[in-house]
Amino acid sequence: MAAPADILVVDDEPDFRVIVGAILTRAGYAVRLACDGNQGVAAFRERRPDLVLLDVNMPELDGISACRLMRAEPGSRVPILMFTVRSHLTTAAESMSSGADDYILKPFEVDDLLARIARALGR
Repeated sequence: MAAPADILVVDDEPDFRVIVGAILTRAGYAVRLACDGNQGVAAFRERRPDLVLLDVNMPELDGISACRLMRAEPGSRVPILMFTVRSHLTTAAESMSSGADDYILKPFEVDDLLARIARALGR
C-alpha cells in the first residue's frame, strides 16, 4: 500500500487553512499546514512535499515570492497550485510566471480542487 501524497497548504487565513486541511485529509492525503510564506518555504525545505497549495496574498513573504524560492531549490519540480481571490488575468499570469503549475480562485468548488490536485499529482 503506497503512502498518501504529502500536501503542504500555505495560507495566512487560519479558518481557510483548517478547512482545506480537513477536505484533503478526508480525501486521503497527508497534510501539513503553514501560516505564511516564510513558514511554507521552511517546511518545503525541511521535507519536500508531493504538492504545494499556496496563497498568493500573504503578509511578509507573499505566495509569488514563496513560489519562486521553492522553485529555486535544487531538483524542485513539485507541483505548486496557487490560491487567489482575485480573478485578474495579471494575477494568474504572475502566478504562472513564478513557477506555479495552476491557480485556483477562492472560493473554490471542492470537486474542482480535488480534481486539480489529482491531475497535478499525476504529472
